[in-house]
Amino acid sequence: MGVLQKRQMDFEEHCKTAYSEIMKILEDKYCWKCPMRSTSTQSRCRELHSGRLLQEALEEGIISQLVETGVVSVELEALMNRMLKKRIKHQGGNQREKTIILKVEAWQNTDLAPDSWIKVKVNPKRVRVGDEILIPDEQSDHPLVGTCALVAGFPFQTARVQKTYHEGNFWYVETDNERILPLESVFGVLIKVFEEG
Repeated sequence: MGVLQKRQMDFEEHCKTAYSEIMKILEDKYCWKCPMRSTSTQSRCRELHSGRLLQEALEEGIISQLVETGVVSVELEALMNRMLKKRIKHQGGNQREKTIILKVEAWQNTDLAPDSWIKVKVNPKRVRVGDEILIPDEQSDHPLVGTCALVAGFPFQTARVQKTYHEGNFWYVETDNERILPLESVFGVLIKVFEEG
């Protein structure tokens, strides 16, 4: 067995231990006062909450380590998005460019007419200067991948591409509102807006 495999197995054991400890803490300190306690064995809320806490801790640990090693925020965003895409691919999903038509809720974007429909090329492999793109709302602090974010209803902003460039191992996009973000953070390229009526 290689050193990397052994380290992975050790980490899995630590996660298993932490998971059971979190489950016990939830049961002893929190679950007893929950109104859904009687149905928790069916809903598996403790199991879900424990798993979510561990995933968040892992992600925060990775981010902290990258920040400590001097990775700048825009590259950090690119790395986290690339990791997410690789995890989706590893689980059988794909990240192909595709065109979708989507109804935009009024609260998702204030630039578009309420309840308009948009035609978007999601998961773009490249964008061009002048393209109108959909990017994460500035308040969003978690990376999400194109289609997932749009279909899940996350808020977004529209911006026009001013410049694209390659640095290190990533492509970056500079927008007309002076944001710089990795190409992986672009939800999609806006092709057309259809307004109701």
